[in-house]
Amino acid sequence: MSPPRLAHVFVFTSDLERMAAFYAGALGLRREDGADAGFVIMRAASGADVALHQIPPHIAETITIASPPEWREDTALKFCFETDDLAALRAAIVAHGGQAKEPWSWGGTEFCECTDPEGNVLQIFHRPAA
Repeated sequence: MSPPRLAHVFVFTSDLERMAAFYAGALGLRREDGADAGFVIMRAASGADVALHQIPPHIAETITIASPPEWREDTALKFCFETDDLAALRAAIVAHGGQAKEPWSWGGTEFCECTDPEGNVLQIFHRPAA
């Protein structure tokens, strides 16, 4: 048996359309609607995809997303995206409704902590060519 590979990350969302627009506009992922009206896969050109699933309305109405959203730093997950242009991707994230902290470096790699419009934490990074 060959080892499994990560196919997608699953994100439950209270605003499916806003999140799909963010992942398409900021990260360039291509939207592919599922058979279920509340399910969308955001396809990556390379690497794992992001699957978005609409939270049922009776649950979504109990969730408040602040503007700007609170950073969900108390979760055990963080999505990490490698980029060739950290500054441009950081600007795109902010322009499409996300947030971004100041970039920092470690071991020659540039990093930036960001969020999507619902506060899910993303990390973007640029690793210079060796």
